[in-house]
Amino acid sequence: MVNSEMDRNSGNNQPTIVRTTSSTVLFIVIAGLCVIGLGSIIVGDFTIRGLAVAGIPVAIITVVYALYRFPRVELRHKEIALINPMQSTHIPWNLVDGFDIHFGLGVRTHEKVYSSWPLAGRGKKMEKDEHGIRRLMDNPNPAVDTVLDRYSGLSDEELANPRGERTITTSWNFGIIAALVTAIIWAGIGFAALPS
Repeated sequence: MVNSEMDRNSGNNQPTIVRTTSSTVLFIVIAGLCVIGLGSIIVGDFTIRGLAVAGIPVAIITVVYALYRFPRVELRHKEIALINPMQSTHIPWNLVDGFDIHFGLGVRTHEKVYSSWPLAGRGKKMEKDEHGIRRLMDNPNPAVDTVLDRYSGLSDEELANPRGERTITTSWNFGIIAALVTAIIWAGIGFAALPS
């Protein structure tokens, strides 16, 4: 994942959103193909059966969105938020003990390591060294580097947690889960409506 998509907002109230560019491109390509398929289903068979079958491309778009576009890391003023497909975890900056970046971005705390779905760790690539010999070298991930840079540049105000009021919170993403369940049920109806 050579590139990353980073929405750097200048205001303190707006988080910096970090995700990989490749996941966004994948979502756009698959969604575009599914929209073309959806349009051909609606134009070709605008009946109840056609509308049922339209659930198949809708389910594909929804699943790809939930797995590749929805997940992100939000770098907020006083916390880092790991928005994964099913759960979101909000970790105050002062409770972050460090990061594991071997396989993917993991945020270490005194409790455990919280993994980020959308950010892969540093990969490897073949490069020529100063002697012209091809060797396996680290391939930095700019998205992960953005998180590490933000953490290293935290101010005292961002690290402050008077009386320990802010804690690590984890919550289910009910909206995306409901959309997935609905789309999968609709696709099931669509598969059942296909002519045999």
